[in-house]
Amino acid sequence: MDDLLFQSFLDVGNLYRQKEVSPVEVTRKVFERIEKTEPELNAFVTLLEDTAMKQASKAEKLFLNKEETHLLTGIPFSVKDLFYTKEVLTTCASNVLKDFKPDYTATVVQKLNETNAVLFGKNNMLEFAYGIVHPDFGQTNNPWDITKTSGGSSSGSAASVAAGIGYFSLGTDTGGSIRIPASYCGVVGLKPTRGIVSTYGVFPLSWSLDHAGPITRTAREAAVVLDVIAGNDLNDPHSATQTLNRSELKSFELSNSKKRVGVLSVECLRGLEPDVKQVYDNTLKEIESLGWEVTEVSINDWQRSEQIIMDVLLPEAAHIHKKWLEQKSDYAELTYKQIEMGMEQKAVTYLKGLDDLHRYTSSVSALFEKVDVLLTPTVAFPAPEEDPEIGSEELNEMVFTGPFNISGHPAVTINMGFSGEGLPVGMQLVGPHFHDIELLKIANVLEQTQAKKYPPFITGETVRSKK
Repeated sequence: MDDLLFQSFLDVGNLYRQKEVSPVEVTRKVFERIEKTEPELNAFVTLLEDTAMKQASKAEKLFLNKEETHLLTGIPFSVKDLFYTKEVLTTCASNVLKDFKPDYTATVVQKLNETNAVLFGKNNMLEFAYGIVHPDFGQTNNPWDITKTSGGSSSGSAASVAAGIGYFSLGTDTGGSIRIPASYCGVVGLKPTRGIVSTYGVFPLSWSLDHAGPITRTAREAAVVLDVIAGNDLNDPHSATQTLNRSELKSFELSNSKKRVGVLSVECLRGLEPDVKQVYDNTLKEIESLGWEVTEVSINDWQRSEQIIMDVLLPEAAHIHKKWLEQKSDYAELTYKQIEMGMEQKAVTYLKGLDDLHRYTSSVSALFEKVDVLLTPTVAFPAPEEDPEIGSEELNEMVFTGPFNISGHPAVTINMGFSGEGLPVGMQLVGPHFHDIELLKIANVLEQTQAKKYPPFITGETVRSKK
């Protein structure tokens, strides 16, 4: 049963249908796993054992009665603690909302509930997804080495999936907050095309840059979850009217096996730690062995991407938080400092940032006339001991992820190797708007090249004791 917690949820679902295991048994095992891994991981703010066991029992009856079920029926999952859950604590890992219980549920969580998936917990995160750990909530640690961070801001989401605590989680991504922790923890993190996944009932950081998406163990699983949560939402003013081409899900084989892969110049890749550079080079070799064509591309204003993000993010976040300015003591010190910086931002700087965002989006979109997908490292380094501050010159986490929050293109990280210390190293693939499924199919092909070299995700006892 312990090994079962690390299998694909597609395989677990088949076992449900064959009556070899039950959702109740698996959900109970998830909570037993939590007892082994917490508080060392510190991946959860709230656990929902009573309601989860009831949901699992309901799912079990559906299988016993041979009723029609979804691929996610009976599958335990968690969500980052900024997804609203009706009458359930939703803290955003901040004392500002330490007692907040919403009166409605986020659209995407409701969609998952309708499949009879089993929500069992709310994940720890960086405070308000703003890059800082609130000291009262604490850092989420990395299951590969608990002396390292799991990354953020979807910290507990990535750590829990990697550690066999549930089969997938939902996170949010404003500058890399799904992809960065997924890379550090060796799992799959998808930032979908901007607007195809509703953010209604998801506490915002920056409405111009926010994305919601899945963290899973494989690209195929990410496609299954995305299929459920994607779609236009009239409650969300930022929801896209165009959505997925769901016919692409009928087969997960690539329709055209020869792909054109765009890569950045050597200049843009400077600063990679040697272990990450080695995994990147190995990934290029795998791509060449597949017969795919590699082309160097350039993105206008690439070096300015972090500045564009901050020009937009700072004032939008400040506007969201201005009603709580008198609650300074409830925030982590650096979170509040960033809110103050946003309050001081000039309107003309914000408007220029929005202009830059539209121009940047057009620049990236034009690349996909020449290539099918872009390849970059996800982060320039493996998991550090602590989460770097936003804007850190020494450890800039967002250099490869942030540009695609600006442009809104779908981007996914997959584990393509390990550092000398045994820490996962993710590679990022980016595709054209609304081609999320095709992007995941390409990611799936690259995953298969690694299947014989590395375990696709952690097996056995994952939380190591501090030395």
